Amino acid sequence: MRVTPLARRLGSAALVLTLGAGLAACSDDSGSSDSSSSATDTGADGTEESTDSAEESEETEESTEPSLAELSAADFYPAVMGALQDAETFAFETTSDTAGQTQTMSGTARFGDEGIAMQATGTGAQAMDMILLGQAMYMRSPALGTGDKWLKIDLSDPSSLFGMIGKATDPEVVFKAMEAPKKLELVGAEEVDGVETNHYRITLDPTQYLEAMEFPAAMAEMLPKELVTEMWVDADNLPRKFAQTTEVPAMGGGQPTTSTTEGTYSDFGTEVEIEEPPASEVTEQPGL
Repeated sequence: MRVTPLARRLGSAALVLTLGAGLAACSDDSGSSDSSSSATDTGADGTEESTDSAEESEETEESTEPSLAELSAADFYPAVMGALQDAETFAFETTSDTAGQTQTMSGTARFGDEGIAMQATGTGAQAMDMILLGQAMYMRSPALGTGDKWLKIDLSDPSSLFGMIGKATDPEVVFKAMEAPKKLELVGAEEVDGVETNHYRITLDPTQYLEAMEFPAAMAEMLPKELVTEMWVDADNLPRKFAQTTEVPAMGGGQPTTSTTEGTYSDFGTEVEIEEPPASEVTEQPGL
């Protein structure tokens, strides 16, 4: 895979993970060699007696399993993003609730030469299908008025509302906002779907978040003074779960709107096929 500028920045984190796996393999090989040379003992009657080498090998394998280690604020972004890059693919599911309206998105993503590729299906408050390939996003939804056609959106336009949506769904951009958190706290160790993880609480400055997402600075008025995200990270520095609750101030001084989002990541490294829709099923004009 071609090394992108982001991959070069995260090279040290990815290298640590690669070396860790290599060292574990070497340890297993040497352990097997040692056990074969001492697998038998000669008994009193001259026959060879088998030793407990299987149990010793089991203990050796267990000792090479990665253990949870606390990430510092400076290490969090490069370590987690580097682990995702190293895995290359993953599946995700998110559920959001805003003012009583629930939306669920599930799909798969893949890192490649052109950046991240992603496909997802949304149900609930807004039914939609979405495909993200480089700077092109394809959306299909009854609300767009395009019938069965996919609406093609150019994400390179910084002033585009759809461009902002694209950034908000891009893990590279989302994690970039966590590059220099205002505060990073380790809440404790917890299991997520049977996997041991460290539960972190990440506090961000909204201004920093908007800059990372390349959103208009004026949007700061719509955000609280601090953004808090909960993140569960496993021993390989892969994110397994996240949760966020945000209160958006109401225009005109009314009651704020509470928005909650929770999601999980899984199936790291599995094969993922993501392709653009056939040209005959694509339009670039909403409502057509």
